[in-house]
Amino acid sequence: MNILYLSRRNLQTLLNKLDREDSARGIIKNDTAHPKYPITEPTMVLAIEDEDYYIDREPGYVISEDDPDQRN
Repeated sequence: MNILYLSRRNLQTLLNKLDREDSARGIIKNDTAHPKYPITEPTMVLAIEDEDYYIDREPGYVISEDDPDQRN
């Protein structure tokens, strides 16, 4: 399994790109030299608007722990 490490700054940058019409709406990670979180091959992460991604269903919780009604 490939793992993509994104810092909070990377995630915020990606989200901010959604709001810019002139943006490529993605980030490219190519940090093979990082001592703890290397990326083994260049990886592109693209941001997609919810209405484009969830065209056939409503967005839901990722895991049950995200659902406030299911917490103990």
